[in-house]
Amino acid sequence: MRLTEFAAATGGHIENLAEDFEIRGVSTLERAGAGEIAFVASEKYLPQAASTRASAVIVGPKIVLPGRTLVRMAEPWAGVLLLLEALYPAARFVYFSGVHTSAQVDPSASLGPDVVVGPNAVIGPRTRIGAGSVIGPAAVIGPDCQLGEKCFVHAGAVICAESVLGARVIIHPGAVIGADGFKYEKIGGTLRKIPQVGRVVIGDDVEIGANACVDRASFTETRIGPRTKIDNLVQIAHNVVVGADCILVSQVGVAGSSEVGDGSILAAQAGIADNLKLGRRVTVMARAAVKDHLKDGEAVVGMPARPFRLQAKIFAAEARLPEILEELRHLRARVEQLENQAKKG
Repeated sequence: MRLTEFAAATGGHIENLAEDFEIRGVSTLERAGAGEIAFVASEKYLPQAASTRASAVIVGPKIVLPGRTLVRMAEPWAGVLLLLEALYPAARFVYFSGVHTSAQVDPSASLGPDVVVGPNAVIGPRTRIGAGSVIGPAAVIGPDCQLGEKCFVHAGAVICAESVLGARVIIHPGAVIGADGFKYEKIGGTLRKIPQVGRVVIGDDVEIGANACVDRASFTETRIGPRTKIDNLVQIAHNVVVGADCILVSQVGVAGSSEVGDGSILAAQAGIADNLKLGRRVTVMARAAVKDHLKDGEAVVGMPARPFRLQAKIFAAEARLPEILEELRHLRARVEQLENQAKKG
């Protein structure tokens, strides 16, 4: 793809172009070289942009970068995405075709047109896999599962029995969907496992990161809403409902039977206690521990989680503790001095 073709495809406007060229890659401002395109999504990166060796730079409407070949567009990331999809297609991760001879596909399973099954993968009885889906090497799809069109289950991922995935779902290596929820009760003085007989239902266009886990429900459904993105090493417990368009960052843990509203963001290592309801567009900052219900639009931080502005004041006060303690020592000394003077007087 040449630069002028790229601009035409994205509706971008080219500035300061001396000679058209074939785009050979996309890279960062620091590492881009001749024939490559870099991008500036924010003015804070202008110092790096000034010294980049990229042949052209994708910029937003307000970015000023004198002397550089620019492709100006309303949404720079849209241009970056188009280039990445064109130059680095997802198909490069598929290094096998058809159903590999070492794969174990149950005769009762149903594979749609153009489904690819990698070496040593296992597909259980009565499972249905939609057209164009890719099942990676050593991935395991249990019995009675349903996968929509164009899903990508990467190497070593496990989708347990009766799980349902929508279209275009991506499951990264090592993720486990539909394992038993963690449920034990003392019966006769001994911990007894309570069978988990529900399932997991995942909406369209969901992406679940490497080694993340989504547990099956106790009796009903653990649900992940459409377009939600879940990072590596996230734990979603049984009966949890995560809404649409949510972001759950690495090492987040959501305990059983909690609900996360549409458009919410749970930052890295945030923890949500069980049986809580988080409203729509909630933001839970990194390492926050949520123990109470949250209303729509709330932003919380801290352990335990508190409203952002309140916790910011607490953080500011904590930073002054050494100074406050020193003042307290002086005040105590002064009080003792005044008390001694009063006794003598």
